[in-house]
Amino acid sequence: MFQGKVKEQVLAVYFVAISVLMHFFLIETLDLGIFITYRHLFALLLVFSAFVYFLVYPNVARGAVAVKSALIMAVPLLVMVTASLLVWVLNQTDFDIISRGMSYYLVYTNQLSAVLAAAAMLYVFGEKGIWYSLASILISNLIKIGMVIWEYGAASFFGELLELILSFANNTGSVIVNAEIHELAFCLGVYILYMLLYWRKQPVQIVLFLLSAFCFIAALKRIAIIGIAVALVLGYLLRFLGRFVGKREVIIAVNFIFTATILLLFAYIVSVKLNLFTWLEQFGIETSGRSSIYLFIDGYYRFAVDFLGQGMGFVTYLLNEVYSVGVNSIHNDFLQFYIDLGFCGYLLWLLSMTFLRSRFFSRNGQWKNRIVVLAVMMYVIVISSTDNTLNYPLCATAFATIIMGHGFDEQVRIEEQRYFGNISKENQAIAAEKR
Repeated sequence: MFQGKVKEQVLAVYFVAISVLMHFFLIETLDLGIFITYRHLFALLLVFSAFVYFLVYPNVARGAVAVKSALIMAVPLLVMVTASLLVWVLNQTDFDIISRGMSYYLVYTNQLSAVLAAAAMLYVFGEKGIWYSLASILISNLIKIGMVIWEYGAASFFGELLELILSFANNTGSVIVNAEIHELAFCLGVYILYMLLYWRKQPVQIVLFLLSAFCFIAALKRIAIIGIAVALVLGYLLRFLGRFVGKREVIIAVNFIFTATILLLFAYIVSVKLNLFTWLEQFGIETSGRSSIYLFIDGYYRFAVDFLGQGMGFVTYLLNEVYSVGVNSIHNDFLQFYIDLGFCGYLLWLLSMTFLRSRFFSRNGQWKNRIVVLAVMMYVIVISSTDNTLNYPLCATAFATIIMGHGFDEQVRIEEQRYFGNISKENQAIAAEKR
């Protein structure tokens, strides 16, 4: 058995290579009787490889932390399935409709496999898995940008990139648009947020930040910039509270922000129901067709506590099969999930993404981790207000990697102490390396 740095380098090449493939093949599918995306298959390969690694190099404490963390991150999917099953049973829904809804979320955009892929990287590499995952996103994105430059020329690409920046994405040229990879841009946004919130002066991470910024700017999603700004302001305020006031005030502040956010997300549903976007259009504010889409789906939901929803996948089916304008998303995850899950299901779904994660990842006295959970989730909430980000499995992997990865090694040491009464030499070495 090879040990030490050689082992980690070999493992890094193998796992990063799989992760690169997972992030490179964004839309390609394989017909196995059912259509399954390549990225889903590569996510499963990551999970399987990590399981094999566990059998060869078992670390019970690290495995327990990784798996428990992944399951907590996947609770929103459990809420979706449970709420939908209730609707389908009460409405005696046809099996083909149930199958369509289940297949979309369990085969095409499976959040469980997405978060398990994040857990796989963290199990093998510990907190270093955060940076190996980022490296794989960057390699995939840079390859795609390189292909655009190869086809159209560097002058055309960088000329349009400059115009994109100067116009703040108002002018997107015919060349640079080929490098506008939405899903990877949103993934990189959360890493940029994390690096800015917890800035490290190590040369490797500075290089990673600069490359991330370059790829992010090549796509330049304005809503992601807003999301980063909002999350950073709140994150730094909470860090200030934690340093100069204390634990109790941070916990109260996080709970208050999450409560206010959930209330606002319900208020948003009310505003859409009251035709807010139609009024915006009448005042000359461009909504990119959202007003007509929202009018179309208006009859399929109501704002009431007893609204049970239509079942997961309903809105996606409605837009793809019924709405005849070639739109496959309402570009707002929250309205989509309210219609799919109903009032109570939507509430539980929001609680599972905010309060549950905040409480779990701050356990064992790691209360400062609440700041990371809040910052990441505020970023997610902002970008999901105008896009269908929560349907992107690679984004789910990136979000989970940051939330699960921050403080991961410390949680492993605490778990190991609980199980065995001492800390292994491997984890002592990791702690010493950080110091």
